[in-house]
Amino acid sequence: MRLFAAIELPDDVVDELKQWWQTAQICFKPSDWRAVSPHLWHLTLAFYGDVGRNDADDLAEALLHCAAENPALILHNEASGFFPGPVRPSVFWAGVADADHTGKLKRLAHCCRYAGHATVRQHTAGESAFRGHITVARSRGFPAALSSADIELIPAVPSINWCADRLSLFQSILQPDGPQYRRLETFELKGSSHRTRGRYV
Repeated sequence: MRLFAAIELPDDVVDELKQWWQTAQICFKPSDWRAVSPHLWHLTLAFYGDVGRNDADDLAEALLHCAAENPALILHNEASGFFPGPVRPSVFWAGVADADHTGKLKRLAHCCRYAGHATVRQHTAGESAFRGHITVARSRGFPAALSSADIELIPAVPSINWCADRLSLFQSILQPDGPQYRRLETFELKGSSHRTRGRYV
């Protein structure tokens, strides 16, 4: 199973970002870019890759401890950008950060990465620096480099504060029209040990 840990977006945040994306997507050629369906938007904390079922149980236990050690977060949508950059763009994203800029989101992500490092994937903790983001579009092949003028045309991401009080372990199921995500378990942040089985989202 291809697994990752992530925070889901509240419905009202998805609705506001959808309105922004309806305007922003005009700047992206459909021949060069494929939009990610809003019901799949999420904030990835750690990606674990292929994991066996027994190892997945150990990973879930480690994530339970991460949730117990980390508080609920007030998050803020801000800025947008491209991975790896505008010269060879492959992903367009909307940024997410701590509303109070205290580093709590980064600490939670690091905890989730080390959970993978200790259980299923030894280099998880040493991956590239965490950047909170929501992937909203992926390139088709190799689109042309974007100039500063192109980027200036993209409307600003709306300023939204929202609460994240849980993280989830997801399975990524690859399909011809793009991945689908199945929520396996959910862990409440700040001291809760409650675990609930999920459904397709």
